[in-house]
Amino acid sequence: MTTSVVPVSTETPAGVAEPARPAAVRPFTEEAWERIAGWRDAVEHMPFVRALGDGSLPAESFAFYLAQDAAYLREYSRILARAAQVAPDPAAQGFLARSSVTALEVETALHRDWLGAHAGLAASEVAAIVPSPVTAAYTGHLHAAASGSYAETVAALLPCFWLYAHVGSVLVDLAGRRPGGLAGHRYGAWIGTYGDEAFQESTRQARRLADDAARWVSPDERERMLRAFEISSVHEYLFFEQGLTAPTWPTPPVRA
Repeated sequence: MTTSVVPVSTETPAGVAEPARPAAVRPFTEEAWERIAGWRDAVEHMPFVRALGDGSLPAESFAFYLAQDAAYLREYSRILARAAQVAPDPAAQGFLARSSVTALEVETALHRDWLGAHAGLAASEVAAIVPSPVTAAYTGHLHAAASGSYAETVAALLPCFWLYAHVGSVLVDLAGRRPGGLAGHRYGAWIGTYGDEAFQESTRQARRLADDAARWVSPDERERMLRAFEISSVHEYLFFEQGLTAPTWPTPPVRA
C-alpha cells in the first residue's frame, strides 16, 4: 500500500490575516507584587515599622507584637504542614515541611526567649497567648485559603515570607543608619533574623513554588491566587499596625 504525502505550507495565504499568537503569561509573583504596590509602600512607611527600625519603638509595643506573632506562628505552621501534604513534588513538599518546623520551633523560640528576657513571660505563658482579633482574622483567612487548592494556599502563605523579607531589608537599612548599627540596636537580634540571607533564600523558594503552581491553573484560579495573596498582604499591614494599637476582644456593654 502506498501513501500519498501532501505538502503543507507553513506560510499564511495572501489576503488571510495571520492568527494572533497568545501573549506570554506573566510570572505570578511579578503580577502579585505589582498588585500590592500600595500596601508595600504603606508597610514601609507605617509608624510601627519606622519606629522599630530606628529603635524608638516602646518595649511594650514590641512585646505585644511579638506575643501575637508567636500566636500567629502556631497556626501558620499548621497551614504550611497542610500545604506540604498536598504539594505536587518532593522538593515542594520538603520545603513546606521544613518551613513548618522552622516556624514552630526556631522562630517561636526566638520570640519566647525575647519575651522571657524582656517581658517576664514564662514559656507556658507564651504558649497560652490568646490571638487578638487582628491575629485571628489573619489566620482565619489562611485556613480558608487552605481549604481550597494547593495553588491558592501557597499564594496566601507567600506574603508572610515575602513582605517580612522586604520589611527586614527596610529595617536593616534603617537600623544601619544609627550609630553602632544592628549591634547597638535594642531589637537588633530580631531584625537580623528577618534580614539575613537564609531567610531571603527561603523567600525566593516560596516565590518559586507560587510561580510553579500558577503555571497549571485556569484564569479563574489564578485570580483567586492573586486575591488570596492580596488579602494576606492587607493582613500583614494590619498585623504590624496592631503593635501600636494593641487591639483586644470586646466585652458586652454593661446595661445601666
